[in-house]
Amino acid sequence: MHTRHVELGLWLSTLVVLSVAAAAQLGRAGPQEKSAQGNAVYLPVIARAKVVYLPIVGRAPGQVYYVATTGSNANPGTRSQPWRTIQKAANTMVAWDTCIVLAGSYYERVQITRSGSSAGPISYWAEGTVTMRGFTVRANYIKLIGFDITDTPDAWDDGIGVFVQGRDCVIEGNYVHYCTWGGISLYATPGDAATTSNCIVRNNRLYRNSQAGIEVTGRNHLVEGNEIWGTIQHHPRMANPPGWVDADGMRFFGSGHVIRRNYIHDITYRDPANVNPHIDCFQTWGPAYDITFERNVCRNMEYQEAGEEGQGFMIEEHIGPVRNLIIKNNLIQAFRDMQARNCEGLTIVNNTFVGDLFLKSVLQFGIGLTTSPNATVRNNVFYNEPGEHLATDTASLQGLSAGYNCIYRSDGQPPKGSAWPNDLWGVNPLFANVAGGDFHLRAGSPCIDRGMALTQVANDMDGVGRPQGPRYDIGAYEYAAAPSLAPTSLYSFSAR
Repeated sequence: MHTRHVELGLWLSTLVVLSVAAAAQLGRAGPQEKSAQGNAVYLPVIARAKVVYLPIVGRAPGQVYYVATTGSNANPGTRSQPWRTIQKAANTMVAWDTCIVLAGSYYERVQITRSGSSAGPISYWAEGTVTMRGFTVRANYIKLIGFDITDTPDAWDDGIGVFVQGRDCVIEGNYVHYCTWGGISLYATPGDAATTSNCIVRNNRLYRNSQAGIEVTGRNHLVEGNEIWGTIQHHPRMANPPGWVDADGMRFFGSGHVIRRNYIHDITYRDPANVNPHIDCFQTWGPAYDITFERNVCRNMEYQEAGEEGQGFMIEEHIGPVRNLIIKNNLIQAFRDMQARNCEGLTIVNNTFVGDLFLKSVLQFGIGLTTSPNATVRNNVFYNEPGEHLATDTASLQGLSAGYNCIYRSDGQPPKGSAWPNDLWGVNPLFANVAGGDFHLRAGSPCIDRGMALTQVANDMDGVGRPQGPRYDIGAYEYAAAPSLAPTSLYSFSAR
């Protein structure tokens, strides 16, 4: 009998054991989490898998090596005689090999240059809490699972918690915090996007990293189930910060990505490290095209002064072209929901946008389109937007397809701007519990069966299929009289 470390989604036969507490969460509605304002926030849940050791009959391909704070690099790297450094494993392993790092603090930044293969990636696993200074990966087919990453150096690549320049890599289940130049970066050399492609960034928690929690370039990545909060503009380790330092949730470039079920919140001007950032949940300045955003939650109701506001999306063509972005089934609570400049072919459908009437700023609006033709804006709820729900210039009216949206203010005032065909204008969407942060539709909502059929929106924020009735509902949530007890894929988030 050979004991082999079993990895979630590994190329071997996979066996995942759920903790009792996690298993009990399956099929349950999401827990309440307190927001920065003290309101309960309803979030979907997933049972969290525990990494375990299981016996597997027969010898699996590849070697399993161990690293421990009590080890020595002169050892053979077994569990009883482990290595001392993770770098020793990185310098040794080949395709199919796995490194298990035992609990402890490792004051090292690991450089990975040896690639795995499509059939046998090289895997690095943390057993228990393994605190270290992160990874710089310039290789393909690498998996990094479960590390506690912090205290990175002052460098553009090594200063990021996990820096990847490679194909088919997986970064999963890590806690990345207080890193000098960012949390996780998938980096592609300008003009050579294929060098970084088909990576997965999943279920990581990214807290108080400088600049951005996650930055994505290259092609065809999947970014899902991550929590980003507390991003800062100025990190004390920065010796000479440039003038453009900022504090964002996620930055995206390249093409073909799917960005879904991420939770971005509490990036705030109240943090002394945030002097004057322009805070965006999602930002690009190009190139960026053929990217889908779905089932994300952004809570960014921040405002300091003009030019220093919180936005859901900041989309602009500055370095390269931006086109054909699909934004569907998201919940956006922000000072300004979305600003798009020089972006062609935006599709913005079945989202719930929530503003704040208390701020009463002329800078607030729902979606702003500037020189952004051929956009589609349908089946969205705009709730408590102080300004127009859809503000466009003349160039953006070209090819604009808008309507079937619900626009409502809870202060009794009529919405600003004008209605488009089939809009529910000034009609209360009847959310389940606005004060509690629950924006599901309740029974009797006028948004039920009032949307337009959209083939690109097959399900809703919870994974419930659309439509549940004779027609699509408006907003991020499809009303289901008897909701499923086992939604398709759900995530929970909790600040550490």
